[in-house]
Amino acid sequence: MVEGQTAEITELQTAPPHSVEAEQAMLGAILYDNQRLDDLQGRVQPDHFYVPFHADVFRTMERIINKGFEASPLTLREQMKQSDYASEVDLFQHLTQMLENAQYNQDVMALSEIIITHFLQRQLMVIGGDMQRKAATAVDNEGTHETLEKASTELFTLAETGSSNTTIQTLGNPLKIVIERAEAAKHQNGITGVSSGFMDLDDKLGGFHNSDLVILAARPSMGKTAMALNLAYNACQKAQTPVGVFSLEMSADQLAARFLCSAANIDSNKLMNGQLQEDEFGRIVAASNMLADLPLYVDDTPGLSITALRARARRMKRQYNIGMLLVDYLQLLHGSSRSSSENRVQEISEISMGLKSIARELNVPVIALSQLSRAVENRENKRPQLSDLRESGSIEQDADVVLFLFREDYYLEKQLGAVEVGTGEDTMVENASDGDKDMIRIQERLKHVRGKAEVLISKNRKGATGAIALSFHGPTTTFHNYAPPGQY
Repeated sequence: MVEGQTAEITELQTAPPHSVEAEQAMLGAILYDNQRLDDLQGRVQPDHFYVPFHADVFRTMERIINKGFEASPLTLREQMKQSDYASEVDLFQHLTQMLENAQYNQDVMALSEIIITHFLQRQLMVIGGDMQRKAATAVDNEGTHETLEKASTELFTLAETGSSNTTIQTLGNPLKIVIERAEAAKHQNGITGVSSGFMDLDDKLGGFHNSDLVILAARPSMGKTAMALNLAYNACQKAQTPVGVFSLEMSADQLAARFLCSAANIDSNKLMNGQLQEDEFGRIVAASNMLADLPLYVDDTPGLSITALRARARRMKRQYNIGMLLVDYLQLLHGSSRSSSENRVQEISEISMGLKSIARELNVPVIALSQLSRAVENRENKRPQLSDLRESGSIEQDADVVLFLFREDYYLEKQLGAVEVGTGEDTMVENASDGDKDMIRIQERLKHVRGKAEVLISKNRKGATGAIALSFHGPTTTFHNYAPPGQY
């Protein structure tokens, strides 16, 4: 065996996985029949090719064919004659040879499987090598966790998209997505995202959109957890969207009880106290069977860090293909050891940025509940505003949509000194004096707003802000499309 042949064999043995023949066969098949590209678009990308020249040929083919022209050796040569390869190879001869070697019945999907598999193998080798180098040089626990987090992100992205780096691209694919959304909105009454189940809210937002971080904030007793669970239930049942719920405050069985009372239209106190009538118990059983079949997945692990939540969300996406994520609530998450040692504002900033990153990485809407500061209670006008968000700067900045939940009847009842607060239409005000004009005025106002909730859209990157009305039924902790008092 001559020295040159030995060197060639050694190079082939050490080269990363690839198949030049499969790449040439695929390009030749597309040259033979341009319609073959339709089967591959969205599946095969230029960076899947091992040979840079083949990647450039595929990229040029896509551009020519997507403009409605024929991709042939001649048209490709004209488009590529300014490329770096024009001086290295006879473009026309090389492309013509690919066409001549093409088979008219070539299975391009099988070829794409070979090309993508080799690409994934090469990427895994790169990520593994990078992990090995960084792990060997990590000087502390923080550096090790950063290496683990980076590797986890790259591996997840590789598994989901077939590429470990999808940040650099032309406007072609994003523009196509925008047009597809516009067409979907036209045929779905303006809803391009996951429906909230509430007509007026969907009219304003168009649904909850992929990669968006939605903050749902309110003071205690406004019903923000109830609202979030209503959104999750509506997405699962009406939009048939799998939903993941991270409940850091309530256990899974407490959430289940909330869902059950809402679905069966049963007073939650009756369920807890065992005071159900026979027909109510039947409704509970029917609702339980229905809820068990919903694509709703709950993780009630308390005290999660944003890093741990990201890892669990990835696993949930991979296993159940969730289309929406709900986090109850933001302030119960904690940041890395580094940010926790500093002030709370910086920790909240890390958490809000992390939630936005999860939304983008998983390409799902993330709805995160948030508390409001006590400043609301010290104002005469109790309607929340953006400055009321706790440690608000980063939350407001990172959020695509900020929703505030406000129920005026709650505050009116507190002013009147009602025996029970926020229990719906049956609440009786007993302490108001007939001669007290303020009390009478408040009572009159309460008649008009009892059971009414407002969702204040205070930030919306993609559309209008404003307020919409919903009806709130306290005993079952459910929200409905708005109906004036007495009509629910």
